[in-house]
Amino acid sequence: MARSRTIFAAALGLALAQAAPRPAHAYPQWTANATMGFGRVFGPAPRREWVFTMGLRGDVTFGRRTPFAWRAGPFLAFRTDDFVSMSAAAGAVLQVPVSPTFPMVFSLGGVSDVLPETQRARRYGVLGRLWWGSRSLNYHRDYGMSVGLWCEIRHFTNEGSTDVVLGVDGDLAFMSLPVVMLYEAIRR
Repeated sequence: MARSRTIFAAALGLALAQAAPRPAHAYPQWTANATMGFGRVFGPAPRREWVFTMGLRGDVTFGRRTPFAWRAGPFLAFRTDDFVSMSAAAGAVLQVPVSPTFPMVFSLGGVSDVLPETQRARRYGVLGRLWWGSRSLNYHRDYGMSVGLWCEIRHFTNEGSTDVVLGVDGDLAFMSLPVVMLYEAIRR
């Protein structure tokens, strides 16, 4: 009888220990990418045109350190359209683990011209972005490499124009590997 009480007390203690709240761990993972895309501007008649874009984009996501975790965080991006204007965007990202190595990342934020085209007012508005590609989870450091495809829609409320751009992201650390390899070869 005493032994069954001891086993019951141990099982109850183990169950309570498992049910006790645990601290949430939000491990950061950040990425920095060079972006390139091509798309179309829809809007008033003089603004309907094709557009080529290039830019830099970085984000930090927080979540559990597993490829199956949902992660969220902020992003910051700079983009030039046809090398005549520059815009900045900031907002939030949500990483959805549809696959352990190929997650989807949704972004929503605000956008504004930093260097507008000459003879045109500064534009501001909202953007939405869908990204899909390979995004590594680094278990030992805070930086994870990524490369992928994206579709971005920006709507400028004061101008009434919308652009839709499709593009590709390349990780800055990955693109710097040939330079690092050349440096190491020269150094030896």
